[in-house]
Amino acid sequence: MNELISVLEQGRQFVVQHAPSEVLTRAIPAGILLLIAGIGLSVLGAKLARFGLTAAAVILGGSAGLVFARNNDLHPLLCVLCGAFLVGIIGFQTFRLWVGVGTALVLSAIVVGAFGSREILPHVTEFEQANVVTTAQGEPTFTIPSAEAQQSFADRGPRDWAKQFWSYLNLNHATTARNARAISVVALLIGLCVGLMASRWALILSTSITGTFFVAVGVATLLRPSVPDSVEALKGNPGLAAAGLAGFLITSLILQMLLSRRTETESE
Repeated sequence: MNELISVLEQGRQFVVQHAPSEVLTRAIPAGILLLIAGIGLSVLGAKLARFGLTAAAVILGGSAGLVFARNNDLHPLLCVLCGAFLVGIIGFQTFRLWVGVGTALVLSAIVVGAFGSREILPHVTEFEQANVVTTAQGEPTFTIPSAEAQQSFADRGPRDWAKQFWSYLNLNHATTARNARAISVVALLIGLCVGLMASRWALILSTSITGTFFVAVGVATLLRPSVPDSVEALKGNPGLAAAGLAGFLITSLILQMLLSRRTETESE
């Protein structure tokens, strides 16, 4: 549990350092937005995915056309319309590819997360307690760092922490690091293939899982400032939280299967 807490703390620091200040000072509105986005994605994600992707491609194409017009002294309206039309068609026609990419990312995150919780997290405490120093011969040794070095080690940013931990893992547990890389690549390829061959099922599963994650983060964000005791209660009874998330995920899967089936029937 200490290893997981350390990783979560790095994630919290990353959010604090990179999120806009207004989001950090308004946790409740951010939690509400995450909750609404998660519910919407869990219910209508698969049904509206193609429309959403096409709309995003149109907006991206229009923005790119505007930049192109300004850089080449061309008529902006014509370039915006052409860019929106062309990129919109590309987005619409490559929908299956993007479903595959999204499925690959979701599957890779799940597989790597499951592997990391068993094989990587146990090394986090070991990494935190040991300061790896490379000697002139290039061999790793362990020394007790000074107070200044310890403070600098504790205050490092999430990116620095991740790089140092990955270097430590490659140096001291090369097999684990190699397996993590191999598993992530295989999961990405499998997810891509599944998304391309069974886009409807892959889209339902991916949006349901992502929506459930957003809902979990949104609920936790809302509960922490308003009802802090509930967060501690859930930590003490993780089975209850897991059951709630599983129920929400199953409900999302059922609803999306029914809604997407209705859409396909109407289109026929």
